[in-house]
Amino acid sequence: MGSSEKPKAQVDKELDEALRETFPGSDAIAVDRTRDEPVRPVDRRPPLIDKGLVEKLSEQAKSEQIKSK
Repeated sequence: MGSSEKPKAQVDKELDEALRETFPGSDAIAVDRTRDEPVRPVDRRPPLIDKGLVEKLSEQAKSEQIKSK
């Protein structure tokens, strides 16, 4: 078992649950054997949020809403 695989007992439990919830019986069950890990590459960081920029853009949006009324 590789480091990205779930333990067999957990996979069996998930398969049992997926089978109980699958309807109609012809639909495929949706269980994968990999751990829940982020989809984005590990070396990619989330964007930094600049609080000042957010506040500035919020004020601009508010003033534009007032002008358009």
